[in-house]
Amino acid sequence: MGADIAVVNGRYHLYYSYSTWGDADPGIGLAISSYPAGPFIDAGKLFLSSEIGVPNSIDPFYYEEGGKKYLFWGSYNSLAAQGTYGVELTDDGRRVKDPAQKIKIAAGDFEAVNIFKKDGYCYFFGSKNNCCDGAASVYQVRVGRSSNLMGPYVDKAGKNLTERGAGTLVLQRNSKFSGPGHNARLITDKKGQDWMLYHAMDVNRAMINTVNQRALMLDKINWGTDGWPLVNDGTPSTDKMKMPEL
Repeated sequence: MGADIAVVNGRYHLYYSYSTWGDADPGIGLAISSYPAGPFIDAGKLFLSSEIGVPNSIDPFYYEEGGKKYLFWGSYNSLAAQGTYGVELTDDGRRVKDPAQKIKIAAGDFEAVNIFKKDGYCYFFGSKNNCCDGAASVYQVRVGRSSNLMGPYVDKAGKNLTERGAGTLVLQRNSKFSGPGHNARLITDKKGQDWMLYHAMDVNRAMINTVNQRALMLDKINWGTDGWPLVNDGTPSTDKMKMPEL
């Protein structure tokens, strides 16, 4: 279950999954601080799944554009209403402006939404498949893009991400690391190079006492001449590289 931190009106807003593992009615909560390291004061929930009409409402992501504030969220489920959604927030970023105006961005086989704007496109990065089966995990990151923040987002083949099975593959496992996915906000360094933070597991130490050992990973994003991204060579890097210049 994810969380996202962003500067909103000069303060740090931590949007978090308002739930526990296996919760039948999870939601999105908010905590606020004047400093990035906290302390964060809980401001309570924005909504529960049952209140917003989206099953399994977790994995929030905040985005601001044109003076407006938006929240994106969602995770796995087979119900028709499930998926990744976006909705406008109030000016203070503490409430949903109008729940009835939420827009479906991607189908219910995606989770962990992240949006990155580049060269006139908004790129949707989302994760699919099994994150937590140790060395057998086949978690992966797929992407779609849109000229508008609220979509529609399509993959390289032109398939809308609201259809299950869509998304262009940008990161998957290799023989050394399993389950790469659930990336954070993309980072652009001083040289203009984009980077992705995500988690993955060393297949030789993927699980200890039934607990998945998901470690934080960092890789370059390479943009093709066609405008589509690829993380490293499409799999986690296995060699040391120079760190980003921030």
